[in-house]
Amino acid sequence: MSSSDPESLLQRQAEAWWVRLHSGRATRADADAFRQWTSLSAAHAQAWREVMRVWSALDPLLAEEAARQVSRARPFSWPGLSGALRSPGRRAFLGGAVAASVAAGVLAIDPPLGLWPSVGELTADYRTATGEQRQVALGEDVSLRMNTQTLVNRIGAGANLRGVELLAGEAEIATAGNADFFVETGGGRLQARGARFNIRHTGPQVCVTCLDGRVLVSVGGQQRSVEAGRQVVFDRAGIQDVVRADVDNVSTWRTGVLSFDSTPLAEVIEEINRYRPGKVILRNEALGRTLVRMQLSLRSIDNALVMIRELYGAKVRSLPGGIVLLS
Repeated sequence: MSSSDPESLLQRQAEAWWVRLHSGRATRADADAFRQWTSLSAAHAQAWREVMRVWSALDPLLAEEAARQVSRARPFSWPGLSGALRSPGRRAFLGGAVAASVAAGVLAIDPPLGLWPSVGELTADYRTATGEQRQVALGEDVSLRMNTQTLVNRIGAGANLRGVELLAGEAEIATAGNADFFVETGGGRLQARGARFNIRHTGPQVCVTCLDGRVLVSVGGQQRSVEAGRQVVFDRAGIQDVVRADVDNVSTWRTGVLSFDSTPLAEVIEEINRYRPGKVILRNEALGRTLVRMQLSLRSIDNALVMIRELYGAKVRSLPGGIVLLS
């Protein structure tokens, strides 16, 4: 069906209304406008019923994801919350009572399926949206290049800027001059002067790759000196040994291309989700272990799903909000 067909247009409008009304930001004016939209014709009403049907089928998956996130976030693991999310009468947390109670806690910090911005995204000094890359000049001697889904706060201000805190994501930082520049991230502290380095903090571990110069990495009293062409991985528990880096692979995101060579499909999907709005959900563990070789352009990231379907026999089901199920 062509995207210009009236039926397709109504479906997209209905999907947009669903996301808006269940985002937690809808106003009374939105509700009035929605009621007016559904009453325009029988086709409008039917488009809305179809979107409701699709999202209702997806609802258990959303409840499962919300319960998983609540269980791993100790400060917000309130008694009975997971059970409430699984309750048939209240599991639709996108618009029900559970949403109201959780929105101020874990789901605001770590939104399920990335369906709305987190508190961190809204309050960070610098941030990039999904698929966005951004260059920031932090002064005459420091430049910051941010990859997709990256959150950065300043440490100090103006002439007193001493460094940044990388809350999440990936960034390349270049420093010049004689002053030390500091980066705090994932429980560690980086110190550099006249260096260029890449930091990736997309999970519990942080990977620091030195591209030029030298970076001193400190974690819990341990230190590693990382020279050009070398990298080190650390988490809050400690720091690993410095190893040789695949510099070309580390820097591919700056060229707009992702390359995979004998990479498990589950890891490929995780990387695709960093650059693609919505969420690709892999529902087949055996398929996730399939080794993948492919090269993807970030400008046409959705082509990856077509390639996965054609090359590896995956079944692809598209749902509203950019959610895709692979099985």
